[in-house]
Amino acid sequence: MKNALILHGIGGNPGINWYSYIVDQAKKIGYQVSVPQLPSSDKPDLNLTYKFLERAYVLDNDTVLIGHSSGASLALGILQLLPASIVIRRTILVSGFIDTNLTLELHKYIPKSDYHKLFPQEWDWEKIKQSSGDFIIFYSLSDPFVQSRHAETMKEKLSGTLIEIPNALHFSVTSGGERFKQFPELLEKILE
Repeated sequence: MKNALILHGIGGNPGINWYSYIVDQAKKIGYQVSVPQLPSSDKPDLNLTYKFLERAYVLDNDTVLIGHSSGASLALGILQLLPASIVIRRTILVSGFIDTNLTLELHKYIPKSDYHKLFPQEWDWEKIKQSSGDFIIFYSLSDPFVQSRHAETMKEKLSGTLIEIPNALHFSVTSGGERFKQFPELLEKILE
C-alpha cells in the first residue's frame, strides 16, 4: 500500500506546520500517512528513533519518507541504518542539515549539544543513496536556521533534485506564518 511517513523537527509534534495538510490531502488519493510523535524530540536521537520506527512502521518500496529540519537528518540516518534489502520509493528532505554547524540565529535557541545523538558517527552516503529510489531536497535561501550548503551537499552526495522555494524561511508556521499550514509543492512530489 502507498504510504508516507513524516518525521517532525526538534521540539515538534504531529499537529504543527503543514503535516496535517499532507495527511489529509494524501489520504484522499489512497495514501496511508503517519506523523508519529518522535521519542526524545527535544534532543533527537537517531538510534532511539530508528528502534521506535522499526517496531511501529513498515518501510518498503511503497514508502515516501519525509523529514523536516532535524527530521530530515533523522531520515538520512534511518536510511543508513536500514537493512540493504529495504529500498523505499522516495525521500523528501525539507530544510535538512548534515551537521551541527547551523546559523547563529538557531543556536540562540538550540545549543549544538542538543543534536549530539542526531547524526551517525560518519555519513555513509552510498548506503543512504542505495536505500531510496530518489531524493527531493527542499530549501530556501531565506532560511534563518539552515544554510544552503547543507542542501547543496545532499544534492551532490545523493544525486538528488534540489528545489528552492523563495522566501520560505524554515518551512514552518513559526518562521513563515500561516502559509506553512499547507505545502502543495511537497504534496506534488509525494504523488509523482
